[in-house]
Amino acid sequence: MDTQPLSTYQLGRVQSLPILRLVSIGAYLDGGIQDILLPLRYLPAGSQVRDEVSVFVYQDNEGRLIATTLTPLAQVGEVAYLRCSTVTEAGAFLEWGIHKDLFVPFREQASKMLEGYSYVVYLYVDALSGKIVGSARLSKHLSNTPADYAPGSRVSCLVTEQHELGYRCVIEDRHWGLLYSDTAPRMLQRGERVEAYVIRLREDNKVDLSFTPVGYQKVDSEQARLLALIDQHGGRLSLGDKSPAEEVMRLTGMSKKTFKMVLGALYKAGLVTLAPTEVRKR
Repeated sequence: MDTQPLSTYQLGRVQSLPILRLVSIGAYLDGGIQDILLPLRYLPAGSQVRDEVSVFVYQDNEGRLIATTLTPLAQVGEVAYLRCSTVTEAGAFLEWGIHKDLFVPFREQASKMLEGYSYVVYLYVDALSGKIVGSARLSKHLSNTPADYAPGSRVSCLVTEQHELGYRCVIEDRHWGLLYSDTAPRMLQRGERVEAYVIRLREDNKVDLSFTPVGYQKVDSEQARLLALIDQHGGRLSLGDKSPAEEVMRLTGMSKKTFKMVLGALYKAGLVTLAPTEVRKR
């Protein structure tokens, strides 16, 4: 007797599900509670009953479960920057990367969405309708539990807006963070995904971020880059610890503080000579 547990599906997530039976319109996958249709155009060639297929499960316009082998631009529990394709009396629809667009009710719009514009949204399953929807009201859905990132940890961030000190970001689809602009080598765009380093955890559950690692790890990682930059300028760079911070950022992409730390490490190692507004390679 087969005692294996029934498989269960996860709405709005990519997962592997077994084929129960093949039909003229595709295949039905074992979703545990109910079977899920994988349309013929997405069925991998040569598929057989019991084969596992990696699929994304969503609902069609009639509320029926559908599987696709297309990869969506975002899954449930994730934050993404998506373009609005249509606005109706019910709400907005955002391009999702699959056959169906993502619905954003008016109540979940921070401001009225307009066709052709892009918005940062969080994807979740609505408790009342049981359907996948998007929300631009990010603070309603991001975690209120204290962040547990260790200082120095490298994390993935999505930029949501500019801030007077830098850029407001969503970290790992879960927490708010602030990425300081004095560590950024260039201007960032809304919706851009970047890798950053945790500086500190704040009492308000937000996280301070930097483009470069903290402490000596940061200095070590920047030394080779600065030496290469000096080589590119013929062994001499018209910058020193008395140079304006704006000029340091423009030429090196480093904050003044980081630049001075790196210069000090290179000088101590005997690799450069220093002047107030100049550094030469030995």
